[in-house]
Amino acid sequence: MPSVRALALAVIRHPETGHLFVDEIVEPGTGRVFHRPAGGGIEFGETASHTLVRELEEEYGLVIVVGRQIGALENHFTYAGRVGHEIALVFEADLACPADSAETRRPCRDQPSVTGVWRSSTEDAIPLYPDGLRHLLAESAIT
Repeated sequence: MPSVRALALAVIRHPETGHLFVDEIVEPGTGRVFHRPAGGGIEFGETASHTLVRELEEEYGLVIVVGRQIGALENHFTYAGRVGHEIALVFEADLACPADSAETRRPCRDQPSVTGVWRSSTEDAIPLYPDGLRHLLAESAIT
């Protein structure tokens, strides 16, 4: 039986350009490319902020400092032919070592179809998920 997945996403901004660090994902079978803030599934008993620290270190070798939660998004989607449903807790975060921002493309260690990239906040050519993220980012910039 399908279930709802809980995940944590990190909004990491480049210290000089303000670009977002995102997972660039190539969907298997279709080749469709999209972006999503880096993060991952929350394991049972784990806090969302610990999930972000663990996932960014495992996937990219990055150490981050997690800031405030800026919102939560519900996402219904189809990926690789399967229907999905997730609740994403979205947090601000910073790289612990700003020099880590120098690399423009960073391969994901455990997912060959994913690469970490810096995305301009005005990028429109590649979809940014989950839906509602742009609105959440705009709201959080005001507060």
